[in-house]
Amino acid sequence: MKKFSLLTALTLLAGGIMLSPLTANAQDDKQAQLERDTYDACWVKREEAKCLPLCTELVEKYPASNYTKNCKARIENKKIADLEQKFQGALRDYNDGPNANKLEQLFTAGEDVLKVQPGHQFYVAYMALAGANGGLGQFYKNLDKVKGYAETALKAFEPTTPPEGWKPEQWNPLRDLVLAQMNQYLGWRLVEIKGDQEQALNYLTKAIQVKGKDGGWKDPNNYLLRSTVYSIQYGETRKPYDAMTDEQKVSDAGKEIIKKVNALLDTKLIPEYARVLATATRPEAKEIYDNAKREFDVFWEFRTGAKDKAPDYIKNYVADPTIASVPIPAKPEDTSNLNAPAAPTTNPTTVKLSSGGSAMATGSKGGANGNGAKSAPAKGKGAKGASKGKKKRG
Repeated sequence: MKKFSLLTALTLLAGGIMLSPLTANAQDDKQAQLERDTYDACWVKREEAKCLPLCTELVEKYPASNYTKNCKARIENKKIADLEQKFQGALRDYNDGPNANKLEQLFTAGEDVLKVQPGHQFYVAYMALAGANGGLGQFYKNLDKVKGYAETALKAFEPTTPPEGWKPEQWNPLRDLVLAQMNQYLGWRLVEIKGDQEQALNYLTKAIQVKGKDGGWKDPNNYLLRSTVYSIQYGETRKPYDAMTDEQKVSDAGKEIIKKVNALLDTKLIPEYARVLATATRPEAKEIYDNAKREFDVFWEFRTGAKDKAPDYIKNYVADPTIASVPIPAKPEDTSNLNAPAAPTTNPTTVKLSSGGSAMATGSKGGANGNGAKSAPAKGKGAKGASKGKKKRG
């Protein structure tokens, strides 16, 4: 066994000490050069094609660099920008020809954006609007999924004051559209699945309370849906009477049912048909106008016998269909017999809702509300769901 040489050990030790600074200097030079290249590409020449790869390399190799924080922000912002662009593309594609597959792609793109920008109202709104469009258009069948998006959107757009990053001229029209459309959708869904009628009416009343340019209060779909609920109530109210014997029909119990039926016609169903007729004035609403006119004429004749007075009655609701029901010129009360027409059979599954209301624009070219959904307002720090410390893109 060879003896250990102290001289050899000392020589090796000395060599190691001398080599360390050389290695460190080489590494420092590589880092410094990468930092110079990154600074030049990102902040001097602003060449994004070169900037991002350099930033990525810098973050991976030299996490302690003074440039790492800014590079991480640029990488994150690019990721967000790419996801936003993908969402915009999916929205344009959906608007060009709505179908269930495109809607699912839009939902996926929106969920990806919301992972990096939680609660951003723009994406929450347009996912919900597109979903409602698919549900109301009856080509998207996952109504509960859309219900979740609708409820999220209603919560996000509760504030009347625009959140940070939103201008009033951006926030207010979109807020009106969301409140009108989401409440209409939730009401329609309950009618469609034969759910809670009173809850459906509550949603529809909220939709009607929105005094948008065309939507909400001037949307005939809301009154069509309410008339559907009232027609169901009409059928249920007269059902016990129809099951009575002739002797029972002239009894006090039979007369009481007749009074209830007539009151429902006079204060709810006939006025609601009149509201449909007063608002369904666009060509695309002709189908629901024709159906409502047929039912209105039958019940109006039954309760009034005054066909000549119908046009003036309908005019009561033209300027403001949200007014309280105007009394109809009903015939003298006759409780001796109920010869009322049968309950209407029209419902949202047999007559498609009009696309001429406020909220259907989401499924047409140009995007909801005619603005094409070209860009999302900046995510303000004070906006609901914003992550703390998020840097603005730019």
